[in-house]
Amino acid sequence: MKTLKFVLPLLTLILLFTSCKKETTIETKIVEISEATNEKVLNPNANYVTASFGVEGMKCAMGCAKVIEKNLFAMDGVKEAVVDFDTKTATVTYDEDIVNKESLTASVTSTSDTYTVVSWENKTHNKEKTKKE
Repeated sequence: MKTLKFVLPLLTLILLFTSCKKETTIETKIVEISEATNEKVLNPNANYVTASFGVEGMKCAMGCAKVIEKNLFAMDGVKEAVVDFDTKTATVTYDEDIVNKESLTASVTSTSDTYTVVSWENKTHNKEKTKKE
């Protein structure tokens, strides 16, 4: 009985201290986010070249082809990039002063070790200078 009188108040105190938590107020912060523009600035006086090449190792249209297309388009000097999964070809319009065949090949192969550039078609030079879009 003595132990029950001792243990019961002790358990009550422990329960009281552990169950009563300090109330906190929720602080609201307002953060302004500015949208970054990822618009490319292309040289209007550049000589743009269109090249087509085969890409081997793609397994799907959305995962493989779109990622390669996105990486090619992200390169400085690339005006347009289209990768067709069905024909396994990529067509790229680029500024020949900034981009070359080796840098395009490196962009494709750096996306994944499974992708390889297999064949290049003739380049066609744009005779008309492209105006700033």
